[in-house]
Amino acid sequence: MNLIVLSWVRAEKYCEDSGEPMRTVSDRVQSGVWAAGKHYKRTGPRTLWINRQEVDNWISQQPHVEAYCPKVSRSDRQQKAPADQ
Repeated sequence: MNLIVLSWVRAEKYCEDSGEPMRTVSDRVQSGVWAAGKHYKRTGPRTLWINRQEVDNWISQQPHVEAYCPKVSRSDRQQKAPADQ
């Protein structure tokens, strides 16, 4: 079986495969973070295509940012929970 890897996929397929919400894709398009004709392309009023290769290159160029998620102990959570009446 031959596998065909497409550079351009519909935005819905990109979101399905990447796990990114459509809202995030729309924000990147509307704010100009992604370049028209390079990262995305519109071929109709409701047809948005995403170039996987260019988006992958864009992701590779983004700085790594460590997320900080403070650990909350079980006793902290119990103290903050509203009291049952």
